Amino acid sequence: MKKLLIITLLTITTLIASSAQAVTVAVFPVEDLSEGRNGVNFTLTDFLQQNLQEKGIEVVPTDQVISFMSRNRIRWLGFLGTSHIYQVLDDLGADFILFGTVSQRQELPLAALGMVLTLVRTSDARTVWTEVGGVSKADVSNFLAIDEPESIDDLLPVLSQQLLNSWPDVLEVTGRNPCIVVETSRLSAQHVKPGDEVSCSVKIRPPAGSETISQVLLKIGEDNYLDMVEIAPNSYSVFWAAPDLEGSQPVSLVLRCQSGRSFVFFIGNYQVDTHSPKLSLKVAGKKVDNFLAFNDKLPITPVWQDPEPLSRWSLFIQNIGGQVMAGTENKGSLPKRFVWKGQRPDGRKADDGIYEIVLKVWDRANNATVTTQKVYLKSNPPIPLINAAVGDESLIVTLDSEDAIPVDYWSAEILYSDGEVLLQSQGSDLPVDILIPFPSSSDSRKLEGIVCMKDILGNKVQKKVDNLMQLVNIEDDKPEPPKQQEWVPEF
Repeated sequence: MKKLLIITLLTITTLIASSAQAVTVAVFPVEDLSEGRNGVNFTLTDFLQQNLQEKGIEVVPTDQVISFMSRNRIRWLGFLGTSHIYQVLDDLGADFILFGTVSQRQELPLAALGMVLTLVRTSDARTVWTEVGGVSKADVSNFLAIDEPESIDDLLPVLSQQLLNSWPDVLEVTGRNPCIVVETSRLSAQHVKPGDEVSCSVKIRPPAGSETISQVLLKIGEDNYLDMVEIAPNSYSVFWAAPDLEGSQPVSLVLRCQSGRSFVFFIGNYQVDTHSPKLSLKVAGKKVDNFLAFNDKLPITPVWQDPEPLSRWSLFIQNIGGQVMAGTENKGSLPKRFVWKGQRPDGRKADDGIYEIVLKVWDRANNATVTTQKVYLKSNPPIPLINAAVGDESLIVTLDSEDAIPVDYWSAEILYSDGEVLLQSQGSDLPVDILIPFPSSSDSRKLEGIVCMKDILGNKVQKKVDNLMQLVNIEDDKPEPPKQQEWVPEF
């Protein structure tokens, strides 16, 4: 009887030991999509850890997991890259990683919660178990409504326990088919000019079996092989110059083993660009001589001949002395339009004169292009020239402008000093002569003139002359006196 009792106790102990499998799990913070892109639910994370510990599973402390994420700059929850999965095994000693994602969370009209759990083995980065589930207040009903959930917080332990009910009875810590794994690879730069330096670095995890890597090569294009240099255990790197041939160059990692087998892993492509960007500037101004003139705001539009992505650009406006009046620069694509308000860096109006717009762009391979456009700023109004001369039967008033900017419209009004209008005239061509009849000899009122001008840029001016007769040079109208004969002595 005693012998039978001992055998029974040993059997029960063996069953308990087998059910509490000695594995270590790192529970990463649960991603909560209901809280936004970077939402996290630590309460649910704690429930998962507690349930696993109740199953006899060793759990990596939360502070160690958070510290690991901080050291490796892991910003996204719900998954890990292959290299980080292997690093969890090395740094935290975890056999598995448990990821969780809250896919649904609502309080009204009924509290409801949905979640996905995924278990990944760290020895080969394979998913070994996953479970999807959801629960709402309507799904949980107790006798006489005792301890029924009322909110999301009440549903958290219910859902976590339901999902973990399907937890595997046996977990294989070591992968069945260990193989060569490329943990990380980096190819830079992806856009280059001929002759630019290109580099590639990789980190591999050798197989745990009998395969031994004898040579690590990088294949570039169709038939160019480079030996990679081991810069750290299982980490390799190589540099080379980009060829003159334009186009995409594929890059692959080639691992040759002592057994004669070879493994090829595609790394990526890099682009050789031999041409600079092609674009020009379109400026909305009035054509005056060899310049585009404007008086206030100047729209500047880049015009692409062959559009392509840019890495950066700069635009500045300088005077003929090289002083920068305005400027801006940035990375990425060009704005569709710029507007210069004709101001200096201090915000004050820039002086009238010639300015140069300089636009420089760099494509992703750092090929640069510079395009320029000269413009003429004229914000001051026209300067009228008003002269008068006495004719045979009339007063001749001549109108003109001192500016190089053509006049678009002019008007002249001749009136007496008491306001009576004598003559009105208008036009667009300058210079022009206006004939004003002489008033009667008995009329003592002064003749006044009001002249308005607008140039083709929109600058306007009005000038008033209180007495037109004062513009007449009386001395010029008088005949010159005869010159007296002078005796010049001869020698």
